[in-house]
Amino acid sequence: MAVTPPLRGPDEAAHFVRIYGISRGEVTASTADANGHKGIFLPERVYRDLLHFDLARETLMTKGRVDYRQVFAEHLRQRAERRASTGDEAQVFTLYSGSEGYAPIAYLPYITAALFARAGGLQFLETLYLMRLFGFVAMTAIVAYAIAMVPRLQWAFLLMAMLPEALYSRAVISADGAALACAMLITALCLRAAAGLAGSTPWQRSLWMTLCVLSKPPQIAFVLLEAMTQTPGALRRGWKSLALVILPALALTLAWTLASSADVAGWRMFEHRGIPPEQFDPVWKLKFLLEHPLHFISAVWVSLHDLSALWVQMIGLMGWMDTELRWWLYPALSALFLAVCLVRLDLDVRTRAWVALVAAAAVIGYWLALYVIFFLIWTEIAMDHVDGVQGRYLIVILPLAATIIATIVPRSLPETLRAWLATLGALLSGLATIDAVLRVDWLR
Repeated sequence: MAVTPPLRGPDEAAHFVRIYGISRGEVTASTADANGHKGIFLPERVYRDLLHFDLARETLMTKGRVDYRQVFAEHLRQRAERRASTGDEAQVFTLYSGSEGYAPIAYLPYITAALFARAGGLQFLETLYLMRLFGFVAMTAIVAYAIAMVPRLQWAFLLMAMLPEALYSRAVISADGAALACAMLITALCLRAAAGLAGSTPWQRSLWMTLCVLSKPPQIAFVLLEAMTQTPGALRRGWKSLALVILPALALTLAWTLASSADVAGWRMFEHRGIPPEQFDPVWKLKFLLEHPLHFISAVWVSLHDLSALWVQMIGLMGWMDTELRWWLYPALSALFLAVCLVRLDLDVRTRAWVALVAAAAVIGYWLALYVIFFLIWTEIAMDHVDGVQGRYLIVILPLAATIIATIVPRSLPETLRAWLATLGALLSGLATIDAVLRVDWLR
């Protein structure tokens, strides 16, 4: 949280503006400029500070170097010269730039921090770091709860939560941290129910399933995990329990989609690149997809050629995909993660097979939902691949991958060995993340 400069997290400026708007009462994005682009009015001092650090980020990305010591020094100089706020300063309209479609669920800790910051009269920089702190504590607490609840996979979940991409997403303002934390917890609760252990009730799973699904749209596929809590025959008899868990998530997701109009600021694509606007209209694109299913299948197939790059990004390609780990850490952390997943779940043969099948279906469902969404809202027809998919969006399937491995391995590594490997991986991940941020943002 400390070494990552302001707004260096992916889309952190857009998330900050969206959170600011929600904390002001605009839960659904409704304020728009003359062109219909959604945004919020920021106090001029907040806007100027936001712009100052966002320009520094752009300079780093375009020129490859920026001295953040000077950036901070200039910021403090401007603050010293600025008059104290009187509450009647000018308001500057600031675009959400793609964050308008996010549900408030993923932002709850940040919204709380924004309210505290406003009550305390904090300025932009202090507000941003307070948001990061609240988000990190809240998401790490959920992750810790998941580790405590999951049967037999505690060490795998520990390392998963400490992988550089997972650690970084919790340390900056982002919806990714909430998406992974909730995915880990609902997976843990469903596995616990499948194993017949106490501590996982339908009401609990209903709450966390809803939070998981509302964190990010593709996580609608995680509703399939409730199927692993009972055998296929028992599911037919226990449909009321199944409905209790998944219907709130489905209903609230549909309600939010309708309320927000699934707005992701598609104008950024067709206005800047001269592409017909209907190509970024989800309704028009869905009709195109139904009429030309082979076009979509071909685009997904071409996109699969990037699997190795997506894996690297999922392990740790932070910032705006410009903050890499040292090369040897990618195979090392991959091997450590695979090793700590080598644990056999205490389930009978049929239950293990069923759990593996459900987890695999959820992985495929998430993968398909992710590519459908990016095809609908981000990919122009002329492209031969699905544009915009990044490895950080796929990290939420790691709990499911660990589950599949644990259901098919015949034997377990000794727990002491898994503990040492997970601890080594966690330490390497933490040090590697800080090393990468320092090299790119401070020493380059």
